[in-house]
Amino acid sequence: MPSLLTAAGVQLLHNTSRELTVRGRRLQILGVGDWWSGECRPARAFLTAPPRAGAVRLVLNHNPDAKAAFAPFDWDLMLCGHTHGGQIGIPALARRFAPVQDKRFIAGLYPWEKRQIFITRGVGNIERARFFCRPEISTLLVA
Repeated sequence: MPSLLTAAGVQLLHNTSRELTVRGRRLQILGVGDWWSGECRPARAFLTAPPRAGAVRLVLNHNPDAKAAFAPFDWDLMLCGHTHGGQIGIPALARRFAPVQDKRFIAGLYPWEKRQIFITRGVGNIERARFFCRPEISTLLVA
């Protein structure tokens, strides 16, 4: 799959970074591999980033359970998915199924250690099941 994406001109950020200029502001995007497969290597991604020097740092990290591995690094916002927003909700129990250990981080924007983590519910599902958890495509606006 990575070779197909690369052939199509998609830049994969697998434990690496890229810097862009957006509306005159520097933006550093750091992407890591999957936490459960043991391929999430924040140190490697941050090593490839240029000096921050006022740039906004955005981390792309699929599983929010990996957040502690990012604690020693300098970043502003982490974007995650993986939880499907707790794709199976039972209203009477006010509980959601989510494939993460830290059930505090299921969907939405959260402050974490003076930074922000956003977890999207996304559009996927497991075994075609999704109850009381509407899919979403998120748009974040930065002031």
